[in-house]
Amino acid sequence: MRYSHFLTLLLAGAVALPVLAGPALANPTIVFELGNGKILQHQEAFKRWYPASLTKLMTAYVAFRAIAAGEVQLDSPIKVTKRSAGEPPSKMGFKPGSVMRLDNALKMILVKSANDVAMAVGENIGGSQAAFAERMNTEARRLGMTGTHFVNPNGLFSPDQYTTARDLGLLVMAIRTEFPQYAPWFSIEGLAIGKKQISNYNLLIGRYPGADGMKTGFVCPSGFNMIGSATRDGRTLVAVVLGEKSAVSRAETVAKLLDHGFATPT
Repeated sequence: MRYSHFLTLLLAGAVALPVLAGPALANPTIVFELGNGKILQHQEAFKRWYPASLTKLMTAYVAFRAIAAGEVQLDSPIKVTKRSAGEPPSKMGFKPGSVMRLDNALKMILVKSANDVAMAVGENIGGSQAAFAERMNTEARRLGMTGTHFVNPNGLFSPDQYTTARDLGLLVMAIRTEFPQYAPWFSIEGLAIGKKQISNYNLLIGRYPGADGMKTGFVCPSGFNMIGSATRDGRTLVAVVLGEKSAVSRAETVAKLLDHGFATPT
């Protein structure tokens, strides 16, 4: 396994808990160096948690692999179906029949966290939500994400959709290692769609020194989730934080973890 350093995290006896915890309990976290996978800090890294829109990182990863395989291209058309148009916010609000390029769709997913666009990408690449979710699960198994299961491409709540901080670390390693050409997409501060100006939900982008990714997420059962990354002097650190109380507190927690990580000698 390419990312085996994560597979040996903690002890062999550390397993994902069968009961999903809510944000009132100790928050699962993990901080690691992207370059070598060295884990700098962790807490409850194997505890199952609802990913919310962090799910969209796997949606993007499946799309990146489909592009690499020649199955689709960056300019492939993504058509909004009636079902995808009906997904609840956060969303772009495109009408059924609307068409966009795949690269633009992925940027909307990563910046706006658009549920309707994520579903459209899943349906267009996978053929259906269920088929795309199976592709997501296939990739999760291949990467060794043993505590993860997906049922949809946008992260809207389902009791059968869950992950762990450790598994999300594996996914980040895969995305950033296999597809460095897309790294700038995760640090886009905002998008202009027609007359709309859309800001990134990641409050560290453009504010925290070196911030360059990656994604936020929220559903009521999960609390406020976030994966933040930053690069300083060629050293990239990633912090995964699950179950915070607000969008501000998750950003503050990620920033503190990154600060501590950068203060830790390599």
